[in-house]
Amino acid sequence: MELGRRNFLKTVAGVVGLALLQPTAFGDSTAAASSESDVAILVDVSRCIGCWECYTACKNHNNLQGTILFEPEDPPELSSNCWTTLFALKRGEAWRFRRHACMHCTEASCEQVCPTGAISHQGAAVVIDQQWCVGCGYCVQACPFDVPRRDERTGTARKCTLCIDLISNGQEPACTNVCPTGAIQFGERTELIATAKTQVQALKTDGYPNASLYGESEYELGGLHIISVLDDRPSVYGLPEAPQLATSNVAVKWLSGIIAFGAVAVMPLWLFFKRKKQIETGHQAKVEEGVK
Repeated sequence: MELGRRNFLKTVAGVVGLALLQPTAFGDSTAAASSESDVAILVDVSRCIGCWECYTACKNHNNLQGTILFEPEDPPELSSNCWTTLFALKRGEAWRFRRHACMHCTEASCEQVCPTGAISHQGAAVVIDQQWCVGCGYCVQACPFDVPRRDERTGTARKCTLCIDLISNGQEPACTNVCPTGAIQFGERTELIATAKTQVQALKTDGYPNASLYGESEYELGGLHIISVLDDRPSVYGLPEAPQLATSNVAVKWLSGIIAFGAVAVMPLWLFFKRKKQIETGHQAKVEEGVK
């Protein structure tokens, strides 16, 4: 029986993963430092009313199954068929909500640990190439925000794409386009950060001393492209106080189990290098095109 490309890669990805996960394996990361031309999404918990329009728009645009409205007490978890949801927080009789999806890190842990180069930056967006994802699960383990999910049908990892198909054509993401209160906004990252800082100061004046801007430039992730205005500490809204960039140590746990069962094979490393080169070439072409 002929072994398909994906099944073959699944068999051996774990064995070669450790070597490929080293930061210097492919040279510099394709993730560039944030610049003034970056786009981003601003999430303001003080303006979100929990209407679920962002959830529905994401489902519809990406043809994801199961569009259902939920009660705040039981919001849907992220899954291969749910890329955007709400984190709900009850305060007294009132509810606060935070849009929860991929944070599109400048230095993305999922990209760092992916052994096949399936995960890469396309501008501000961190995207998983479904043709090259082998379902190893490294990204699921590495993400400090617990975002990527494996699809039981395809075996690949899936998550929010920042609607790269829309923003690459001058449009805004589906979720921000339908938000009725401006709780989620799309635009130039530097402008959104300025807006966010003004809102944070207003919240502190209104009696929220722990209000903060989450994801500007701190942390090991080099800043996020989903920045948040919070009226309390990040942990209150289900966010890590200091998210860390994963390293190849994440793969050790996987590899120890794989090697223990004797999953040893020879992998044509040129295949990985070829794919990585294609991604880097495409990224460079887009940068040069934008300069012209």
